[in-house]
Amino acid sequence: MKRFKRLGVFLHDSPAEEIALAYTARLAALADSESVFCIHVHDKGEETAWPDLEPENFKARVLAMLPPEIAERTTVEVHEGSGVPEMLRSARDRELDLMIVGRRLPSNQMGIGSTFNRLARKAPCSVLVVPNRVHLHLGRFLVPIDFSEHSKMALETALAFARSNSTEKPQVVAQTVYCVGYGYKKTGVGFHEAGRQLEDRIQKKFARFIRQVDTDGVDFEFICTCSERTSAAVHDLASVMKMDMIVVGSRGVSTSPAALLGGTAERILCDSPLPVLLVKRKGETVHLLDALLGQK
Repeated sequence: MKRFKRLGVFLHDSPAEEIALAYTARLAALADSESVFCIHVHDKGEETAWPDLEPENFKARVLAMLPPEIAERTTVEVHEGSGVPEMLRSARDRELDLMIVGRRLPSNQMGIGSTFNRLARKAPCSVLVVPNRVHLHLGRFLVPIDFSEHSKMALETALAFARSNSTEKPQVVAQTVYCVGYGYKKTGVGFHEAGRQLEDRIQKKFARFIRQVDTDGVDFEFICTCSERTSAAVHDLASVMKMDMIVVGSRGVSTSPAALLGGTAERILCDSPLPVLLVKRKGETVHLLDALLGQK
């Protein structure tokens, strides 16, 4: 939990802002965060859901929505700027560990999924996207893994959050989605046998992977799913197992503009009716941001 010492929640006239603030307060308490930034990003000249954006009035309203112990370490700001670029600039300049933003449900025609994809791709830190009307609960986490270092980081983050939940036996489910390719016919075995062989190899790979991870203190399970649609498989499992959050690692390449999320994580984020926490290695995209936004 030491990973999230500086949190930033971005308010942008979404109906999910209240639940985003609630998640911010809960995570700040669980992580014992040192500082919290509540930032309203407002395009000059546009109408806003907050009728009075005078800094002091806005600050008072936001702080009143937070528990006193969180409010006392919270800074409230109003920024004029263009949506995602201003959020990214703020996250970089304040050296945030986690950005939190609310959104409408994916099926809502007023929702703009591409906005969150761009935000998550370029963010210099981890990002939590919280849909409107979701129930705030942090006891059951689903972590899609591909055995990479980034998925290990996501799994460890989910385990840390789960252990912080003292109200019940927490649960973490790791899921790997695999697909039987057309080439199986050349091996001389049938489809189901090819799938079984592939799953056996994945199970052995998982056994090596999980040795590096401490799963004590949680109800932990590993599930293999055979599917050609990874994001759909993740959402289906999250739904039937009544997960509270999906935690997925991002893949970044810090030395090039390819420091972006993988396509799978993007699709999971875009279509998810649950909160999605994208775990990133802090600073991987800073050089890219400096090029896009200009130096500090």
